[in-house]
Amino acid sequence: MTSTKLLPSLYWIDGKFSNLYLCIDDDGLTLIDSGKPNSLKLVEEAVVEAGYALSDVKRIIITHADWDHAGSAAAIQSATGGTVFAGEKTAVYFQTRTKPKHLPRLFELISAPFSQYTAVETVTIIKDGDILPVLGGLRAIPTPGHTDDHLSFYSPTTGVLFAGDALDTRNDNLNRTPARITADEEAANQSAITLLSLTPVIIACGHGTPLQGHDNSVIMKLLYLLSILGRVDKFS
Repeated sequence: MTSTKLLPSLYWIDGKFSNLYLCIDDDGLTLIDSGKPNSLKLVEEAVVEAGYALSDVKRIIITHADWDHAGSAAAIQSATGGTVFAGEKTAVYFQTRTKPKHLPRLFELISAPFSQYTAVETVTIIKDGDILPVLGGLRAIPTPGHTDDHLSFYSPTTGVLFAGDALDTRNDNLNRTPARITADEEAANQSAITLLSLTPVIIACGHGTPLQGHDNSVIMKLLYLLSILGRVDKFS
């Protein structure tokens, strides 16, 4: 199987480099992040497994312009005719085929030839507090820190949080974005606190296994470390 059902209306697609999510609504399908370049086939397989056609994808929502999250946005938009939704800064990165700078300089230089993506020419801009017609109403939340353009999305109806790279579950723990790949430490801490304070039922993170069926103590522990101690050394 290409995907894993988290809810009747939500599938997790393991894109190897990052996670993608497929949402099912009455008016069609929504893809959260597009994966690395050349992920179109993977997306199509997941869509077919869910009982739909690629043409049923109506929206492609991008959390941020890193190549492993946005690399196939243009290809999927072209194949489906779906609308790409992204923040204003992400749209600029798309149109200029650039990426937010947040990686160590040496890694930036080494990875540059392998992390290019096709420009997305037409983007519908999402702003703070905008509600998209996904999973009963999906609210856009600016969460800068990992990158300057990062957005997360929360569905109060289902309790699902699409955290992008603001949170992850690498090493079997709930973590904030690692310090070594974070553009702004203070902003990343505050963004994580904002998201954890929602006490989501499912944390659909960009890396690692989505967190669900968890005790809230998992969330409260990380929230305590960030808000009281202001530290990331134990989980970065």
